[in-house]
Amino acid sequence: MKTILTLLLAALALVTLAQPQKINYQAIALGSNGKPLKNTAVALRLSVLDSAANGTVLYTETQPVTTDAGGQFSVYLGTGTSTAGTFASLPWANGNDKFLKVEMDAQGGTNYQVMGTTQLVSVPYAMAAGTANVIEEGTIMKMKNGHIYRLDYPLGNGPVWNAVGGITQANITMDTIFSCSDSVWLYGNKLKSQEYQEWQVFFPSSQPSIFNSTNDSIQVLRSLAPDTIAFNYYIYPAGSYGIGGFSSDKVVVIFLPKLSQSNAGPDQLSLTGTTATFAANAPAAGETGIWTITTGSGATLNNANSPTATFTKGTDSAYTLVWTITGPCGSSRDTVNLLFPAPVGTACGQAVSYAGESYSTVQIGTQCWFAKNLNVGTMIQGANDQTNNSTLEKYCYNNDPANCTTYGGLYQWAEAVQYQNGASNTTSPTPGFTGNVRGICPTGWHLPSDAEYCTLTTFLDATVNCSFLGWSGTDAGGKMKLTSGLWTSPNTGATNSSGFSALPGGYRDTDGTFSIIGNSTFFLSSSEASTTSAFFRDLYYNYSNISRSDGNKIFGFSARCIMDSCSTTTSSAGPDQLSLTGTTATLAANTPAAGETGTWTITTGSGATLN
Repeated sequence: MKTILTLLLAALALVTLAQPQKINYQAIALGSNGKPLKNTAVALRLSVLDSAANGTVLYTETQPVTTDAGGQFSVYLGTGTSTAGTFASLPWANGNDKFLKVEMDAQGGTNYQVMGTTQLVSVPYAMAAGTANVIEEGTIMKMKNGHIYRLDYPLGNGPVWNAVGGITQANITMDTIFSCSDSVWLYGNKLKSQEYQEWQVFFPSSQPSIFNSTNDSIQVLRSLAPDTIAFNYYIYPAGSYGIGGFSSDKVVVIFLPKLSQSNAGPDQLSLTGTTATFAANAPAAGETGIWTITTGSGATLNNANSPTATFTKGTDSAYTLVWTITGPCGSSRDTVNLLFPAPVGTACGQAVSYAGESYSTVQIGTQCWFAKNLNVGTMIQGANDQTNNSTLEKYCYNNDPANCTTYGGLYQWAEAVQYQNGASNTTSPTPGFTGNVRGICPTGWHLPSDAEYCTLTTFLDATVNCSFLGWSGTDAGGKMKLTSGLWTSPNTGATNSSGFSALPGGYRDTDGTFSIIGNSTFFLSSSEASTTSAFFRDLYYNYSNISRSDGNKIFGFSARCIMDSCSTTTSSAGPDQLSLTGTTATLAANTPAAGETGTWTITTGSGATLN
């Protein structure tokens, strides 16, 4: 594809006193889209013409050059590889004007394209006299009135004498500014009394030359120049209008393309077979996209960078993936959920396979609970907060993965609810939560609410006070605690008669440290107490009751999952058979529903068998 380039803001200046003579040439290279060619190796062909812009070629040279991060470059005419004539023999004093023709190949080859031709200014003509006094850039001149000037070459203005000492040196701090917003402020340095400043646009030419002449700061809007706009900032003595000197600095503002908002496509919760095809949005030019599997194990993607990638399930049935678009202006993320035919725990009592872990389940009253703590996500150090990114994160007590294997992960509240409805550790979700909050649980399960913990604990102990903050009841905690030696002695009242199997996993404190493993466990709920706190339940090694408390959302607590809906078929063993003859009987019980099992147990009598 042919590339059309633009050379922006050439600046020419004589820069040496003796042979070899040379002329400094500076420019910004822009592509056909108007954007700077940044950090690009290009090739130049420079020719000096006699008399006119289409005059006789007196000298030609070629030079390779690499642009900087703003697309700018600088070369010295007279130091390249000569292909016609010699620079030293150029007839500067023949009375004819001289012109510079510039050609470029953006690929760094020899397919040159004409960029433009410009008349050389008078300063280089000092080169006409081999013995003439020639001044170079940076030369200092002291006037009889005490004013001091330096010879400079600001882009777009040719050589100028800038005041030194007497006039404040203009300074914008940055040479190139890359902005992702719709506007950017430019700040020049402050003036002394009897000075004034002026901002001038030198690219693009369609903008007014004098942009603002009253302030040392200006706001530049993206609407003025969708890609690039460049300024000179001048400081003058009051009333001089540049006569007798001024100081200047330049800045180039490049507005980067706005970041595309990621859209992972709709959830797919009724999949058949073993594959799914995504329908995410495509990244814009200059952006990249990538899929990340955050929950579920054993799955594969045929192309993790394609918005329409094909997903093949692994050992799990429920998966969550994040589609992340990254560009010069950051990253945006969106999630999609997949549910394949094999259900995730269709009946209470069956194990649930989730993210490479198997979770036993237990029926307690009308509820079905995970019988062990969640251990899902990637471990991060306790010193860091968990963040809303494409990675599900967890803490392991004392930053030891072995503790996650035994006790499960520890989670901050916002991570546990997965930032649903904009929830964070310092702000409430908008709108507030209604119904189940799945959070880090698998599909078909959710984080228990404060009310659901109340249902659990009052089923185990009717004396528990669910409206009270603190310890209440008599033995609900004991019925939930595992009798394992992992609990510090005496593990008061522990029977685990509920099957909840609570372990003393401790917690991650707000300062990033870990505390009281073996002594206590804390269970998250999805319910807020305030914008910065949430309700939780606490079991302790020397109490048999249970505590309901509210605490800072940035604590790291254990998490359990509760089934979205829980119903078990009511068992019917059939009618009694009280007038049997012979030695056998055929039973007529009801059949278990899909996902359920049934079993007969002989409770009285001996020596009998079942087929």
